[in-house]
Amino acid sequence: MVASRASDSFFIAAFIVGMGVQLRMQALSIPLRNTTSRYGLVSQLFHWLIVGLILFQYTWAWRIDQAEGIRVRFELVTQHKTIGMLVLGLAVLRLLWRLFNRPPALPSAMRGWEQVAAKAGHWALYGLIFAVPLSGWLYSSAAGYADFWWGPVSFPSLVEANESLEDRMQLVHQGLAISLGVMALIHALAALRHHFINKDDVLKRMLPIWRSKD
Repeated sequence: MVASRASDSFFIAAFIVGMGVQLRMQALSIPLRNTTSRYGLVSQLFHWLIVGLILFQYTWAWRIDQAEGIRVRFELVTQHKTIGMLVLGLAVLRLLWRLFNRPPALPSAMRGWEQVAAKAGHWALYGLIFAVPLSGWLYSSAAGYADFWWGPVSFPSLVEANESLEDRMQLVHQGLAISLGVMALIHALAALRHHFINKDDVLKRMLPIWRSKD
């Protein structure tokens, strides 16, 4: 029950913050699609929703490790799995949107190897955002569980219950989650470097509080 109340509070807070951000974006007249100088409304919403949910997932994973009692742990794990599937769904939509909405070009001042590294880092992040929930889905399937915490919604098991596979997928899921955290940290530090050292607009063009020249 405590876990359920906590999750309800999180989603209420997320809804309020999301509405506030959306109103702020509307006030700044951010276009839906990307422009040559900034990301559009849809791209920004996908980005920050996924960021928030992933941060929530790391917090929830820590709570699962600290939880005492089978019932509380089960609730936390079920919620963790459900949010993971939500992240996966948003990632699919975001990727589709990106394929039809060209992102702003990287600053011309960036060296060739820096541009290659930036693009490789972005696609590595995309890959991990897909791989982490998919590995969790396989892990849950191998464990023989497909429980979700709202209504009758459930996802099919990808494999039959298999204890040996469950153990392996647990390690894979944890390893991928750590890799995602490391890549996300590198991504954030790179954005801060662009803002404070390079003095370009790489960070600002993903922020709803910045008014572009477009």
